Amino acid sequence: MSGYTPTQRLRSAPTPEWIAGIRARFPVERTVDEVLTRKLTHRGDPGEHRTDVAVLAERLLGYLHATTGQPDLAFGGLRRLTGGASKEQFTFDLRWRVDSEPTSRTLILRMDPSESIVETHRLREAQLLRAMHGVVPVPDVLWVEPTPDALGHPFLVAGFVEGTVQPEGGDKASGLGMYFPPPLRAALKDQFVEHLAAIHTVDWAAHDLSAFDRPAPGTTEGNAWSLGTWERIWHEDVLEDHPIVERAALWLREHLPVVERPVVVHGDYRSGNFMYTDDHRINAVLDWELAHLGDHHEDLAYTASDILGCPDEDGRTLVCGLLPRAEFLDRYQQLSGLPVDPERLFYFEVLIYYKMVVIAVATGRRVAHGRRTHLDAMMNLISGFGYVAVSVLQRLLDTGPDGARPPARAAG
Repeated sequence: MSGYTPTQRLRSAPTPEWIAGIRARFPVERTVDEVLTRKLTHRGDPGEHRTDVAVLAERLLGYLHATTGQPDLAFGGLRRLTGGASKEQFTFDLRWRVDSEPTSRTLILRMDPSESIVETHRLREAQLLRAMHGVVPVPDVLWVEPTPDALGHPFLVAGFVEGTVQPEGGDKASGLGMYFPPPLRAALKDQFVEHLAAIHTVDWAAHDLSAFDRPAPGTTEGNAWSLGTWERIWHEDVLEDHPIVERAALWLREHLPVVERPVVVHGDYRSGNFMYTDDHRINAVLDWELAHLGDHHEDLAYTASDILGCPDEDGRTLVCGLLPRAEFLDRYQQLSGLPVDPERLFYFEVLIYYKMVVIAVATGRRVAHGRRTHLDAMMNLISGFGYVAVSVLQRLLDTGPDGARPPARAAG
């Protein structure tokens, strides 16, 4: 894997031999490999990422005509949404026939940029949303296209959900460190835990998740694929090596836990990724693109991480600005019936900070410098957040849970 310098990583596509080497070194799920390999193959494509909304509207209309078989459908109002650190998002209005009945809806288009802060697979996201329909509140998926053939980039189309993501006056990037006033906090906190427990206890094997590899229970497969994904992305995207990150990857590999019972791991369950109504009811759990099958402790460690928390009026850090950590974990165990192992939690705390570093320090910096995303300014901002995560990662590796040394053997 030598001979591919930081400058080449930024400016050109790697050789087929380099791609083959990294694929062999870090085995990942089939569809994850598909999107990561596509990213590398197109890395040397010229030009910045630009989306001409008029051209997009024309191509989307052509796709809808072909997909529905209805040349007389009414389409209009395509407009870009703010936010969305990893995908371009647009809303549009559509009038068409469903089972011969005229239907009018506002829909949302989620489309990949040339390169994203996280490269993910639209079919995986669509299948998870469909599996979760009726389990937790999610947008309904109408169409999905995992190839760039129709619009130039993979995409999915789902129902548009009205609601609030940030409380009035909230201005946090992607909802990180979001403050909820006490009455709103009291109304949302139990729902927040209930939905996570429902995600982890759904019978995922009863649904069409053909885009996912299924880890065998009682093995390390699920955790190995999760770690391998972020290891591979680090080596594909980083512009300069970092000893703490390499140390963390080695520790994570040496302490890889067994997954007794694989569950659906949301992968980004936090404030900023759910919506609520005026009567304080959570009406949509969003951003399923990082979902996979693995260990429930991965979500717990991520959701309860201090970097996503916010202090209350007394200075206590609340999980995602909603409730104390002990209450969050106790309530989760009551609702899910799944155990919470402190040693496992520590392992996944190291993993989630490793993941944050990969996203912010490696991928975010590279796509910003290469101008391969619609949010290059935000990517530069997020890279600073990544170095905070590096500092936390070093502290975790040095001290272990509660100031003790890290566990000397693999969990599980």
